[in-house]
Amino acid sequence: MDPVINIKNDRAEARRLEDSNADICFLAVADSEGQVSVRTLVLRDIVDNRFVIFVNKTSPKYKALTTGGNYQLLLWYTALQRQYRISGTINELETDIVRTNWYRRPKGSKLLDYVYQEMGDQSSEIESRQILVDKINQLKADHSIDEMEPPAQVAGIELIADRIEMLDLNREDRIHDRQLYRLEDGKWSRTTLIP
Repeated sequence: MDPVINIKNDRAEARRLEDSNADICFLAVADSEGQVSVRTLVLRDIVDNRFVIFVNKTSPKYKALTTGGNYQLLLWYTALQRQYRISGTINELETDIVRTNWYRRPKGSKLLDYVYQEMGDQSSEIESRQILVDKINQLKADHSIDEMEPPAQVAGIELIADRIEMLDLNREDRIHDRQLYRLEDGKWSRTTLIP
């Protein structure tokens, strides 16, 4: 049994049920020094066992992922009471794929990519929110958003799963179902865990 098919089916059902978590994920990364951080991101796509997110190369998460840090991706579908914890390796997407997808991003996200380029790295400190709002308003006045080009620091990451843990809390008997899947030699194996 392929757990990625289950995830795709659960995601489709979560979308149908208008679950606010259907298109987001929670990414935990530990950098090479063991410093842990968690972020909420848009899960852009699931292709085979690859979970695609887009990030900015100035962000701490990008730096952690590309300098030997470890990750775990969490999907939580509230409407289904089902959680998936995903871990494995990473791969950076080709520039042309990132550029094509950048044009589909919401306008606010495109403007933020320009803010990182002109004001400072993502997560860097600024004096006030108003400074950020003023910069975005300036960018809107100076550029036609539809004609903006993707900045060089935009990146896409594939989180390539080789381990997926599923926890189903939607059990009438309250005995949760917890399954661990491991990808070995191109095939998924499944083990039942005590919840």
